[in-house]
Amino acid sequence: MAKAKSTSARTATPGSIAQENPPLTAEERYRMIAEAAYFRAEKRGFLGGNVAEDWLEAEAEIDRMLREQGRLPSMTPEEIEQRVQGTLATDPAVIAAQVRAITLDALTRGHLDTDALRRVTAAVVKGAREGAAPLGEHGGQALKEAMRGLDEALAGAAEAAQLAIQEAAGRTGEFSRQGLKQAADDLATLQTLFVETLQDAAQAARGVVQATFTELAEHARSSGSALGQRTRIALDQLTQAVTSGARDQAKKGTEVLRHEAALLAGLAAGLLQGIAARLGSKDTDKDA
Repeated sequence: MAKAKSTSARTATPGSIAQENPPLTAEERYRMIAEAAYFRAEKRGFLGGNVAEDWLEAEAEIDRMLREQGRLPSMTPEEIEQRVQGTLATDPAVIAAQVRAITLDALTRGHLDTDALRRVTAAVVKGAREGAAPLGEHGGQALKEAMRGLDEALAGAAEAAQLAIQEAAGRTGEFSRQGLKQAADDLATLQTLFVETLQDAAQAARGVVQATFTELAEHARSSGSALGQRTRIALDQLTQAVTSGARDQAKKGTEVLRHEAALLAGLAAGLLQGIAARLGSKDTDKDA
């Protein structure tokens, strides 16, 4: 029986998982964490320990379980904006790492697709713009650090998309060459999305913030970004993966391509979780 369940779990698609385990609301997630933290304290008889550590450990445990079930609640654009805005008032030395963590957190809560990347990127940039505006002359440097964190997070997303396409290319029964090519094309638009979002932010800003966004957009356009470098590497490596190994099919229906896109998005999201954990461990090493 256990073996049958395991096989079913391995063959389940992101869509079927989502139907069986609908995403939790933020309130439901909070309650689960609170209960888990309480049981941790109860287990030691409420003696010793640290309440904050109980909460952090419970949060990590619950989020890991919800992520495996595909039930981690997504962050709204407003929540992303508020979290990013708050980071710009902190120590400039930690802004980039904090914004990167917020961005990765938002991206790993669902499918890693173009719509999610566009929505999260826009929310992060808007939050950074609003957080930098009240800082005057110091806003420019804080904004640069925030955008560096966003750039690194998007580079991680590009790496996850690259790995997902490579993995899919070897699964010839599930993916077509046309579906993989579409995924590679979506990957190629990441750099353009980043630049255009910075340009839009510059138009909506004034003073130091506007000048900083304009400078960052020009720099990113010339591929002077972690995302630009990662995208170039990924596309070079994907050329062979996309043109060989996948099955050919003369006629591809919209539903089939959509199914392939959903599988790729779910696969990429899972891979990004590992990349996010790796980046987080690097920050921990630096702090140590």
